[in-house]
Amino acid sequence: MSDRIQPNHRHADTVILLHGLGGTDWNLRYLGSRLERSGLRVEYYRYPSRKGQLEDAARGLADQVERAGGDRVHLVGHSLGGIVIARMLEAAPSPNVGRLALIGCPIRGSEAVEALLSTRLGRNLIGPVAWEGIVQRRPCAPAGREILVVAGTLPLGIGLLIGLPRPHDGWIQVPETHVDGARVILSRTWHFGMLFSRRVADSLVAFFNGGL
Repeated sequence: MSDRIQPNHRHADTVILLHGLGGTDWNLRYLGSRLERSGLRVEYYRYPSRKGQLEDAARGLADQVERAGGDRVHLVGHSLGGIVIARMLEAAPSPNVGRLALIGCPIRGSEAVEALLSTRLGRNLIGPVAWEGIVQRRPCAPAGREILVVAGTLPLGIGLLIGLPRPHDGWIQVPETHVDGARVILSRTWHFGMLFSRRVADSLVAFFNGGL
């Protein structure tokens, strides 16, 4: 029996993915599977996106970050999920958090969401979490971190009906996703299509493995 000491292998970094308004973790499984195949450990954060409070969603995310294994915890937020990430980092800027990817995230507000909130049907559709996080008390864009912003430019969605200025992804205008100092990828996909884009998946893999 050999007495040679076996080397300690570094634990893989963890990536936590957050869905957007009305979404589930199933919307994120394609991106998650691509990240797992690259050697990253993947988790999904589920939160009630149409009821409850933004603060509760942010607090739950902070708890999951605290429990996650690995040397660093990276975060991916689609749409409202990115707002939850921003609010969590405002309240609890965990040193465990590494890189951030914001996909179609209205970090600078959303003209489309505000238009919907002017109607009763829209208010029922949007709910209190998005109303607070996107309109009433929108968190500041995370600062001092490595961030990848993915913005869509295929205008399929409510944006066509209300005449949103292009470029937009059908819901969110490209300028509404802007974060100072972030790497930016423009994807010729619509708001939900970005979650199933090979180019977006490849960009996330490269970003979280130290590239881009």
